[in-house]
Amino acid sequence: RERGSEALMAEELSEYEKARLARIEENKRMLVALGIEEASSQCRHKTPAASKSKARAGPPPLSDVQRAALARAEQWLERFECWLRGECSRANADKVMERVSELVSGRGVALKGGVEPAYLGRAVSISDDLVALKEHATAAYGALDNGGWHLRHPIGKLIKFQQVLFSSGGGGATSEAASSSDDLESGGGTPSSSSGAAAGWLVEGAAVEVEMDEEGLRGSRYGATFLGFADEARRVARLQYTHLTAEEGGEERLVEEAPCARLRPSPPAILGWSSRLRPGVQCELWHEDGWWEVVVYEKRRPPKPRGGPAQFEVYSETYGEVEATVGAGRLRPRLVLVHGREWLALAPFGFKCAVGAAEYVFSRAEAEAEAAADKAAEEAAAEAASGA
Repeated sequence: RERGSEALMAEELSEYEKARLARIEENKRMLVALGIEEASSQCRHKTPAASKSKARAGPPPLSDVQRAALARAEQWLERFECWLRGECSRANADKVMERVSELVSGRGVALKGGVEPAYLGRAVSISDDLVALKEHATAAYGALDNGGWHLRHPIGKLIKFQQVLFSSGGGGATSEAASSSDDLESGGGTPSSSSGAAAGWLVEGAAVEVEMDEEGLRGSRYGATFLGFADEARRVARLQYTHLTAEEGGEERLVEEAPCARLRPSPPAILGWSSRLRPGVQCELWHEDGWWEVVVYEKRRPPKPRGGPAQFEVYSETYGEVEATVGAGRLRPRLVLVHGREWLALAPFGFKCAVGAAEYVFSRAEAEAEAAADKAAEEAAAEAASGA
């Protein structure tokens, strides 16, 4: 009888409710992979109130020593975004990530009527006294804070994640949550499982990306082919790069060894996504045969009536010489590998797609418009060349 009622209840669920339940399960699996699911559930657990007339107090703020431990947390911003998207709607998460990215980068948050962005020049960290920061935001910018959505709400989310991260033991560089990074990767991740076995996607002939560690290249990613393991422990890979050559000006492609921890699958081509590119958005630039992390400084639209695709002025916050004005075809969203099975595009995009896919279409209409604009630009260039 119970099984019958459960089946009837499942039949009565709408498609929206089924999709919502599926998202809840998916986000729960992601939190487990991050090593923070148990801590997150504890923060959400509601204890009986001592008195109905008194609001339930939240967890006590972290001490200076506890917050100092979080300074060792690896890739905390990426982990925060994965946690955040399991806590609130996509629209809410997009807005929070925009504001948090501005706070973390030191660019500051623009407020209506403000003389300059709030906290300009101050790069907020997960180890900061965020409770004090929120109190200061309330006192200094309360009237300009758009109901709390620009400062108090994003900082409040950071405070909650601060508790989750500390409770999970994620502050230590050698903690289980930080070292179990085959499930969440974004620089410093490892394609090895906790048992030491290589990830399923790391097979001979696989197309991979290598995070470079040399001075002047650190943090950039270059494509390569995985040739096999160079050690019995299967922690060092033998690779042949797709574009890098053994000698400058030569044709023989470079073959070398690299730690498996610096590898990830080759991401898909992303189509129809550039409408969300605007000043301050972090993305990656195809530069000198590799992908480099950059920030959009300005979006430029071609003059009418000639038209054509938009151009984006981007720059690297790490390498001053890495800057360019390019079309969307030379850019891509920042992508994080989750569970070793799917990609998560960081804010303001937030979509997911499967590992192994050749391409992912974020917006079919936008992809078609981009293709038409590119074709028109090529035809105009060809016509100008023939006229000359």
